[in-house]
Amino acid sequence: MHLPVSLYIGLRYSQSRKGNAFISFITLFSVAGILLGVMALTIVSSVMNGFEAELKKRILGVIPHVLVKTEQPPESWQPALSRQYPLTDITPLLQTEALVQSPRQLTAVMLQGLDPDALPGFLQQSLLLGDWQSLLSQRYSIMLGRGLAEQLEVSLGQQIRVLLASGGNYTPLGWMPRQRLFTVAGFIDTGSEVDEVLAVTAQGDLQLLLPANEREPSYRISLQEPFQAPLLAARLSQEPGFSSVTDWRDSHGKLFAAVAMEKAMMWLMLLLIVAVAAFNIVSALVMMVTEKQAEVAILKTQGMTDRALFLVFAVQGMFNGIVGALLGVVLGVLGSWQLNNLLTLFGVQVAGVPELPIVMDVSQIGSIFASALGLTLAAVLYPAWRAVKINPAEILRDE
Repeated sequence: MHLPVSLYIGLRYSQSRKGNAFISFITLFSVAGILLGVMALTIVSSVMNGFEAELKKRILGVIPHVLVKTEQPPESWQPALSRQYPLTDITPLLQTEALVQSPRQLTAVMLQGLDPDALPGFLQQSLLLGDWQSLLSQRYSIMLGRGLAEQLEVSLGQQIRVLLASGGNYTPLGWMPRQRLFTVAGFIDTGSEVDEVLAVTAQGDLQLLLPANEREPSYRISLQEPFQAPLLAARLSQEPGFSSVTDWRDSHGKLFAAVAMEKAMMWLMLLLIVAVAAFNIVSALVMMVTEKQAEVAILKTQGMTDRALFLVFAVQGMFNGIVGALLGVVLGVLGSWQLNNLLTLFGVQVAGVPELPIVMDVSQIGSIFASALGLTLAAVLYPAWRAVKINPAEILRDE
């Protein structure tokens, strides 16, 4: 197989172990730096993706992705939405702010009125104790988040008082909020901060407690990809017949914005490691050009064009970058795959997390690889340009 002369010479220079040992050391150091940087970036990105996925599942599995108020039945607008946005379900939902009082504590909660036969999948799986059907079989029953139950210091079957923040009546004793005794029928554990404020009761019971003008349920829209909710909400807000459209950003937008910012900053900091290693190639190539001045001069006198000579040293530098980036990706994928086993082997425990969530994104790993190659390409431009500028007459005059 006949390779182009620039590619052939560049690969020969890359694989040569003769000559200046210091240049070989710097080259090896550069490849190792790119390898470690790409590997670290792959592992950390996979862990950050895992934590973000857990937040999406645990928090956005309970919080409505999009909440709309409309008099139109879902059958009239759901098919058009489903063609553009993959929906999982559309269910009626009542949601209001309330106070919950136990014999020992009083705290604010997010009270949801749901149909136990049409619960979101993640909420069904999050039941820690009790039975969802008890909301239908026993009037004025309530499910509490695990954190909320611990704050209230209540147990199964105990009664608590629910007071609504809206509505109320004037009595001889003054203004009294709408209130009712509810029986604790179970506990929910989503594994997130939502557990500290979530209370769920049957939709019919909450309708009886609410003022007449607030008894009409909204529609909870759940998507396969919750991050598409802002786009869906923006579209629905432009449609006639929808009096109110909100999405999960209203309650948890800052949390996910902070997670996105943390991912971006972590990406940038680890990419700087790759950048430092890539630009070490500059030193190695500059010294290589200086050492190979006579050979470069001979090649130019034999008719090698500036473009071909430029490619010789560009190929040499890019070869080192490709080797480092490829090894880094392979070791990063293997490290992400076996990360929990490695932590267990070395006895490392992450506080409050039995096992690190790992999500490897192929497109993200590809962008890490491409970024490493891009930084390497930027690093080889100057040394290759210096090789082109060598004057054969000055170099060969004293030979």
